[in-house]
Amino acid sequence: METVTLKLDRRQVERLQARAKATRRSKAAVIRELIDEHLAPAEPSLHDRAGDLCGSVAGRRDSSTRKLTGYGRD
Repeated sequence: METVTLKLDRRQVERLQARAKATRRSKAAVIRELIDEHLAPAEPSLHDRAGDLCGSVAGRRDSSTRKLTGYGRD
């Protein structure tokens, strides 16, 4: 591992110390986790994952206009 030095204001140090104490971990471990979470690649959206399926279903554009007989009041 490499060593990195950074400057934090008093409020940031207090929050870091509180998180480290609450999780029973070192301040360095908390900082490493926060950096990993913040810099992790973003999860692809549902549209990104299923984009090739968009527009592949035939039928009405708005299925909410279909008459449902036998449900509720007719």
